Amino acid sequence: MEENKRTRQRIDYKNHILCYKHIISNKEEIPDPAPIRVIVEDISYSGLGVRCTRDLGAGDVLIFNLENAGDKREVMLEVMWCRYSGGEYEAGLKFINLTKEIIFFLDGLIKNHLKQKKKLMDKGI
Repeated sequence: MEENKRTRQRIDYKNHILCYKHIISNKEEIPDPAPIRVIVEDISYSGLGVRCTRDLGAGDVLIFNLENAGDKREVMLEVMWCRYSGGEYEAGLKFINLTKEIIFFLDGLIKNHLKQKKKLMDKGI
């Protein structure tokens, strides 16, 4: 993923998510109504690094739910870049329309993930 343009440190965060809404920025393109299966590779307070099988255009918006310990929140992310690599697409997504509630949720999600990761490392897994 594009390391040199990142404003915040990314944390490895493997997760599979179903994106239920894809708003295409190119008005001439016909949207595909099928949900997009997104594989999250990393997360930060500003966005996500993902892989998927669909070409995403810069400026497109994806809407899906993130979950933390049973608590779900709907998030909106703008596609900053997308490129084809190894039979799939890699993309950098930026959180948009963040509320105070979502920021606190993301903080808890990231901190929980880091705690779980530390526990596994301490156990040698």
